[in-house]
Parts: sequence; C-alpha cells; structure tokens
Amino acid sequence: RRVLFRSGMSGIFVTNIIDASQCPSVSLAFWRDLTTFALLFILLLPSFFRQGVSVQVRDLPCLMGMGGFLGLFHIFYNKSVMLNGASITTVDQAAMPAVVSLAAWYLWKESLDFEKIVAMVLIFAGTVMASGLHSFDFGKTDTSGLLAGFCVPVLYAGWTLCGKSMVNRYGPNFCLMVAFGTAAFLLFFFQPFTAQPVHMSLRTMMLFSGLILFSTIGAFTLYMIGLQHIQAGVAGILAMSEIIFAGVYARFLLGEHLDLIQICGAGLVITGVIGLSYCRTKNKNILLK
Repeated sequence: RRVLFRSGMSGIFVTNIIDASQCPSVSLAFWRDLTTFALLFILLLPSFFRQGVSVQVRDLPCLMGMGGFLGLFHIFYNKSVMLNGASITTVDQAAMPAVVSLAAWYLWKESLDFEKIVAMVLIFAGTVMASGLHSFDFGKTDTSGLLAGFCVPVLYAGWTLCGKSMVNRYGPNFCLMVAFGTAAFLLFFFQPFTAQPVHMSLRTMMLFSGLILFSTIGAFTLYMIGLQHIQAGVAGILAMSEIIFAGVYARFLLGEHLDLIQICGAGLVITGVIGLSYCRTKNKNILLK
C-alpha cells in the first residue's frame, strides 16, 4: 500500500511543478534522475565499498538498459501528465503487465494461453478507451498526447523486465543507483536543446523535494524490493490498484475527471490485470504440483 500511495502522488507533483515553473518534460526528467542519483550515491556508496560490490561484464547491457528505459519513461510520463492528465497516465501505466507478458512470450517463449490473450485484449482495449481516443480529432489535435500515453506502459515494462533480472543479483539499492545515474547521463545530452528552470519559487522547490523523496526514492525503492520478493500476481494487482489512488488524488487535488467511456476503460484495465495475475498464480500452482 505504501508503494501505491507514494507512486500515485507522482502525477500530482509533476503537474504542479510543470504548472508553476513551465519546466519541459525532458528537463524535469533529467533533474529528477540526476538529483535522485546524487542522493543515492552519497547515502549508499560507503555501504557498497564495505560490501565489495562488483559488476559482471555480462550484466552491463541489462543495467544500462534499466537506466535507458527509466530515463525515457520519465520523459514520456511527464509529457503524458502534461497532455493527458495524471489519472489517465496512471491507467496507461497500469497496462504494463500485459506488455511484460507479451515480451516474455516473444523473448523467453513463455506460454500465452487463451485466458492470457483475453486478459491482454481487455487491458489494451481499456488503455485505448481511457486515453480518450474516442473523442480524438486527428485533423485538429496534436497526436503527441496519444503517443506519450502509449509509450508509458511499454517503457515501464522495459524498466521492470531489466530490473527483475538484476535486483536478485545486486540488490535494490545498487540497481536504483546505477539506473538513475545511467538515466541522468543519457538525458544530459538532450539538455542543450531544451529550456531549463531558472527561477523556482519556494513552493516549487518543496514540490520537487516531495517528488524526489516521496514519489521517487521512496516509491522506487519499495517497488524494487517488491520485485525482489513478491509474486508476479501480487505485483500485477499492485499496478492495477494504483489507478484508484491516482484517480482519487487527481479528482480532489487537480479537479480532473474521467468521462463514462474512460471510466469503463479503467475498469477493463483493472479486470485484465486481475485476469493476468490469476493466470500466473494458476500456472505457478500447476508447476508446484
């Protein structure tokens, strides 16, 4: 529940920071990742020296992939929050388990039975409905909002797949420090081409501090610990439940609201993720027998 509470607030912080400072999505993603890396580096480096952590060369692509997916995820997450709103972005993000299942089928030949296919269809259909495609005018409206919304679960799934494979070898703290450091390094090369926040009020700095401490270090640490310990079915339910938290926050703090079709889409996403979780639990029980 702590993961949901903290990660559900991320869209609220991002919305308020962008509204107060007019900070572009790429710039906010860079400063978020760089600040997080700096804090983790200062706090955790002494313990890594004591433990004698060493990285195997074969794991470098996956560790770098974590940072790449994380940096791009934050760019498109910020963009989606700006264009689509915090609640819709969270619905899009919750489609991640379906993308993970599809990737696992393609990369590792995991089974993809009828129940999983139905659950994935529900999730993708719900994501399309929640994104507002039904009221979208392609002739008059910029498509960047739709693109950002659909990129969010794909990039979040990439981060999750890389993180799951590395967290058991190096632990959540080391993985987070490397991921945020890599993300900040990659995003640094985009900064000359985007505006930077120059004057930030005390309120904006407090919001940014909340984003870093509350919704980034706190939420991502708990999420990585969860990847290390909890079952896949539980992780899917957690991802689904975040829709409720973010929807409540966005409704009361930002005044956002979903129309009937978007509410139905969110319901389809929730139903699909529960279905995927049930399939994974059932397959695990069959293997144990």
